[in-house]
Amino acid sequence: MTTLYVGPGGSDANNGLSWANRRLTLNGIEDKPVVAGDTVYVGPGVYRETLTVDVAGSSGSPITYIGDATGEHTDGVGGVIRITGSNNDQSAVRGNSINMPNARSFRTFRGFQFDGTSGAHINVQPSSSNLIVEDCVFLPCSTGSSACVNLQGTGTGHIIRRCFMMNPGPGILATHTSTVNDTGMLWENCIAIIGGVAYAFRSERVGGITVKNCTVLAGEAGMRVNIALAPGQTMQVYNCLITGCNQALVATTLGELVEDYNNVFGNNNARSNVTAGANSVSYPILFDVPFLNIGHYFGSFLATPSRWSQTAHKAGTNESSDDLYGMARPSTSSKKSWGAVQGNQVVRETTIVDGGSGASLKLLDAGEQFFMRIPITNTSTTISLKVYREANYAGTSPQMIIRQPGQSDRTTTDAGASGQWNTLSDTFTPAAAPQYVDVIIKSSNTATSGSFNTYWDTLSVS
Repeated sequence: MTTLYVGPGGSDANNGLSWANRRLTLNGIEDKPVVAGDTVYVGPGVYRETLTVDVAGSSGSPITYIGDATGEHTDGVGGVIRITGSNNDQSAVRGNSINMPNARSFRTFRGFQFDGTSGAHINVQPSSSNLIVEDCVFLPCSTGSSACVNLQGTGTGHIIRRCFMMNPGPGILATHTSTVNDTGMLWENCIAIIGGVAYAFRSERVGGITVKNCTVLAGEAGMRVNIALAPGQTMQVYNCLITGCNQALVATTLGELVEDYNNVFGNNNARSNVTAGANSVSYPILFDVPFLNIGHYFGSFLATPSRWSQTAHKAGTNESSDDLYGMARPSTSSKKSWGAVQGNQVVRETTIVDGGSGASLKLLDAGEQFFMRIPITNTSTTISLKVYREANYAGTSPQMIIRQPGQSDRTTTDAGASGQWNTLSDTFTPAAAPQYVDVIIKSSNTATSGSFNTYWDTLSVS
């Protein structure tokens, strides 16, 4: 189990065992060769190649490629890790970003941007299983028929989570020439914005797929069983938001696409050969859309539910434990949100405040809130804030996380008693660049009854 490195400025003649001795290309590190249990940190930059997966990992010891967006493990700066099928950012010269031939199972890819291919960004051939793709961004392929992730064949256990897909072709396609049963695939916390005549999530003869907590916008179809499954096999869809599609939920025959707890709104046709789930609804899908106001940028990512959304905090079934951003959803089911992004339960509080006046910030349950781009210099710095947790709070105590790109997170955990204001403080010398840090306040409450709010006040930098 070796840690390996690849990035711009390296050489495929290097051993890849440190950032200073990094290899230059993805195929250069793959050909070392990697073995089961290895982790490869990929530095920020552009990789104009198709990574051909040469070997398999094993159960419990996958081979993991991590795009080091923070730069913590690689260049100390961070940035986008892009794998593209283009040499000039205008036309495609490669079919795939990652190609997995037969029997290349137990592989994980995390933190990459894919674009510019003429075929599927990730192409998995028939007998490879247990692929995990997470925290990735898929931008358009050059042809409308190509999928972001093309899962061919009899493979089982594929997991696609926390991914953003914008493509004129399918988002995720599972397909085979004959019926495949009980694959145990999980596709969760993904956003798919699909144009043209494509389907966001599609199965052709492949059963045993669960899709949950996903958000789909503007596709030909949101979820579709395109070619019949074997009798008794299903594609199951839960806790999703589907809007702006020609058809939202489509199957070849009744019973093969099972759906419940979904918000299906504003589509030309809500269902075809699909029985409406007893708990599904059709409410306006209200996102916290970015907007411009007097020259300043407000708002957040498109799929974040607004405070008026009727599914921002609503019980689903077997909900994902985290969301698109990796933020833990509350333990209380009725406070979890449908779709890919958890609604942030943050309010202004004027009763419980530090110092007896003004206002504090209240987190109503497990969640996070960011204070971004706090200016600092490369000198000894103290960041502190006050936190108050209620008596029934359970789980890891509230935390202050200080994040500077290229550096490890600095985490301070509340060690004081509940029912009083406690100080979280961290003194450190920041890196010289960049000259800012982000401060995250985090509640990890696991209680489902009683009083478990947290209150935050008096952030100071000195």
